Amino acid sequence: MSKARVFIVESPNPLDLLEERGERFALEQVCKLVGHDAATFLVRDRSEFLQTCAYISSIKGKKTDKTPLFLHISVHGNETGIAVGRDTVGWQDLAKATQNMYDHLKYYHGPVVLVFSACGANKQKLTSELTKSRRTTAATFVPPEYVFVFSDDTVLWIDAVVTWTIFYREAVKLDFTNRRAVQKLLDRLRTSGFGNLRYHRWDTTDQEYKFYPTRK
Repeated sequence: MSKARVFIVESPNPLDLLEERGERFALEQVCKLVGHDAATFLVRDRSEFLQTCAYISSIKGKKTDKTPLFLHISVHGNETGIAVGRDTVGWQDLAKATQNMYDHLKYYHGPVVLVFSACGANKQKLTSELTKSRRTTAATFVPPEYVFVFSDDTVLWIDAVVTWTIFYREAVKLDFTNRRAVQKLLDRLRTSGFGNLRYHRWDTTDQEYKFYPTRK
């Protein structure tokens, strides 16, 4: 794998915007420097967020093109869901939006990796809600194969940028089907001191997400 495609969707609050606290500009440049294709979106409310997700999911590719696609969502959050401007998108609603995205992303033939960069994502319920949807809807629904979130309650912007810089730098040589390779990267990020990530992988046999934390 020589490159990836990265969509960065960010929703800073108004003060973050004024003080230029955020990930999207730095990560876009980092991704381009290492050879990835990258584009960013600023979303200010729930409606814009859902419209942007729908737009991204319209991407199509040739069947022979297996370039990985990363959907990077940078938002404020807590155990109830994510904040998009003054709106809150709960985990159940976010699962529905994610399911809709992945239903359309079936026309993209490379692996699609979902990344959530948010405080409180260590208490996220997205993967459990997606599991419920998979068990109660038509078998044609395939949940995201790979989901990455922070393991910490609070994440500083600068630490998040450094963590994801290392992540996307290494993504060019990472086989996401190789659990050991993913674990090695998570351990490297842990020792950097900037952030711990959790890796959730969809298990097609048990029809649920398996959780792979950073080793202590």
